[in-house]
Amino acid sequence: MTVHPNVQLLRDFFVAMQRLDKEALAAQFTIDARWWAPISAEQRGLISRPLEGGAAVVELLTTLMTQIYGPERTWTIQHVTADDETGAAHVELVTTLAGSGRPYRNTYAFFYQFVNGQIADVWEFTDTEYSHGQFEEEAARQASSDSNSTVVSTGAH
Repeated sequence: MTVHPNVQLLRDFFVAMQRLDKEALAAQFTIDARWWAPISAEQRGLISRPLEGGAAVVELLTTLMTQIYGPERTWTIQHVTADDETGAAHVELVTTLAGSGRPYRNTYAFFYQFVNGQIADVWEFTDTEYSHGQFEEEAARQASSDSNSTVVSTGAH
C-alpha cells in the first residue's frame, strides 16, 4: 500500500522533533506557518496564539523543548492520517522534566493544514490540566528547594 506523501511528512516531522533537527523542521514548514497552541497556554502567558512564521515555530519546537523537557524524548505515533490538504496525528510523548528529571508522559492530538507538501498550520490539543499541573508542581518543588537552602556568609566587616 502506498503511503500518502503528507502521512510521510508527519512521520518525518515527529522524527525531526525527537531529534531537535532544525534543518529538517524548517524544510517541513511554510515560511508563514502558524502554530495554534492550546488556549490555556496563551491564558497562562506561555505563548501567543497563533505563533506565526516557520522560523518561530521551529524555534519553539527546538529551543522551548530543551527548556521544559529532558534531553531524551520519544514521540510515538498512535494514529496518523492525511490527504492533500489536511492531516491529523494522535501521539504520545514520553520524556522527563528538565529541572528534576521526573518522568513526564502525555498524549497529544495535532491537526494540520498543508500547502504544497509543507505544513502551513498546526492546531495542538493535549491534557493541559495534567501538563500545567506537572510544570507547576515542578516549579513549586524548585522554589521549596531554593528556600530550604542555607546561605552561609563569611563576610569580613
